[in-house]
Amino acid sequence: MPKAFEKNHFIWLTLALIGLLISGAISREISSNLTLQLLEFTSIALLMLSLLSFKTNHRWIKTFVIILAIMLATVIVRGVTKFPAAEYFYLGLMLAFLLTAAWLVAHQVLLTGSIDFNKIIGAVALYLMLGLIWSIFYVILLEFSPLALKGIEAGNWYDNLPSTTYFSFVTLTTLGYGDISPVKPIAEVLVILEAVLGMFYLAVIVASLIGAYTVTRK
Repeated sequence: MPKAFEKNHFIWLTLALIGLLISGAISREISSNLTLQLLEFTSIALLMLSLLSFKTNHRWIKTFVIILAIMLATVIVRGVTKFPAAEYFYLGLMLAFLLTAAWLVAHQVLLTGSIDFNKIIGAVALYLMLGLIWSIFYVILLEFSPLALKGIEAGNWYDNLPSTTYFSFVTLTTLGYGDISPVKPIAEVLVILEAVLGMFYLAVIVASLIGAYTVTRK
């Protein structure tokens, strides 16, 4: 691996997350019968790529590998048995992967004194993960309350995921286009929490950069 990529190892995670966003967009343009398969295999492949970003944390590599192995086994079991619950188990595993990775990246990016290019890339990756995590929260909410979000028709979770991802990032960045909006109280709470998190995250990043710049000058 080139030294530039070794030093800036968070770039692999960022590329994987961007790939997840692109694969979700592509899935909306293909047959619904292939949507789930595309999301499953591309997400596993891209999450495997993201492991290159955690190569310095060997104790966590095993955890991520185990999660990915169970995800792959779940896909195989669902393909053989057509057991619908396997789809939701897979979704839960993806959420567990993103939550664990987000905690690990936050610990390295936000809780350290110095700032370099790699940590800036890591901050971008963490921001993308927050949007994806909340999109899964919205998908889970729609499974229990299909009318919780106005502007998203009731359907399979993998059909709704691209729409909830779009809505999640619109909320995280506080753009608020209004084409999708919360209706149920629990949806409103999730939207409020994500909007506050988005603003707070940017404030923390700016403060970290200013603090690092001040330390460097001293």
